[in-house]
Amino acid sequence: MNINNIHPSWKSFFDSQIELAYFDSLVSKIDNARSSTTVYPPEDMVFSAFKLTPLTEIKVVILGQDPYYNEGQAHGLAFSVQHGVALPPSLKNIFTELKNSVDNFKIPSHGCLESWAKQGVMLLNDVLTVEQGKPNSHKNWGWEIFTTNAISQINFSCQNVVFLLWGGNAKTKSKLIDKSKHLILESPHPSPLSAYRGFFGCNHFTKANNYLISHGMSPILWELK
Repeated sequence: MNINNIHPSWKSFFDSQIELAYFDSLVSKIDNARSSTTVYPPEDMVFSAFKLTPLTEIKVVILGQDPYYNEGQAHGLAFSVQHGVALPPSLKNIFTELKNSVDNFKIPSHGCLESWAKQGVMLLNDVLTVEQGKPNSHKNWGWEIFTTNAISQINFSCQNVVFLLWGGNAKTKSKLIDKSKHLILESPHPSPLSAYRGFFGCNHFTKANNYLISHGMSPILWELK
């Protein structure tokens, strides 16, 4: 597994994880899986969130579950898909909420969220790899430890970050976050199964920007070109 394709600000964190037994086991499992099955995202994209969003520049964290499991979709950013790929249902619902809550937001023709990542939106899945066609196939391999440690690092190193926790799995991470120096916004998951139970109308994108502005930071430009 290629762990060199990251922003330098994350190097110390990765160095600390490499020394832990769980990470060695995780790498072995993924390398073995790639030798006999198709694993998404491609190896050089697994850590895209850690490449595009420097630790020192994080403003918002959006937590996902595991990567999309069909060809061409996953590229290392939670909820995002590569250009030319049809919008998955959850991402469609995210765009619907944006259209209904953010002035002048227009639903884009693509679902690539790299522009968010480059503005300081950490798009982090709880599990970073998956076997083709098999959702949750790499669950409990060790990624959850890695993600928990990454969130703890963000909590410690950063100030005034907005954590968007959508769904039960994401909400379990709230205990890692110091509410005295960060903002936590929770809602149901944007999937079609739960979006109408409170994701629609949560107004998280506007609330996040209002919080950033109130702490002297520039807001996120949510609209995609």
